[in-house]
Amino acid sequence: MNPSTALSTLNLVLPLAACIVLAGASAQAQTGPCNRGVCKVNVAVPSCEGNPTVSVDPIPVPEPNNIEWNLVTNGYEFRNTSIVIQGTGFRNNPGATGSGKKFKVHDDWTDRRPDIKYSIQVFRKSDGKACAIWDPRISNN
Repeated sequence: MNPSTALSTLNLVLPLAACIVLAGASAQAQTGPCNRGVCKVNVAVPSCEGNPTVSVDPIPVPEPNNIEWNLVTNGYEFRNTSIVIQGTGFRNNPGATGSGKKFKVHDDWTDRRPDIKYSIQVFRKSDGKACAIWDPRISNN
């Protein structure tokens, strides 16, 4: 292959490769927890004494959004005090809902820190016992 043919081929291949990379990054960004104005996070509780686990930590919030935690373990519930965020610009929207299986907060994105702590505390339905508190994070960055 002569040098001018190689250069022409390179000029065609590089923009195509860049498009493929950008399309892949866009698809990856859309598979995160935030989609159509809501960031969804699953919460699993191994036992009342053990720390709950969240499907995403930290929660990457790219713009003003609602954050919705979904309790995936039966026998536990959220209450209106179950999630407390140590930041500004967060408000319950409406808080615990769905018979205690969901908790919603609106993040207006004024607190732009990458490591906003929040606490999760669920309650055992059988006796109302408050379970262990867990402190994951939100990233508004």
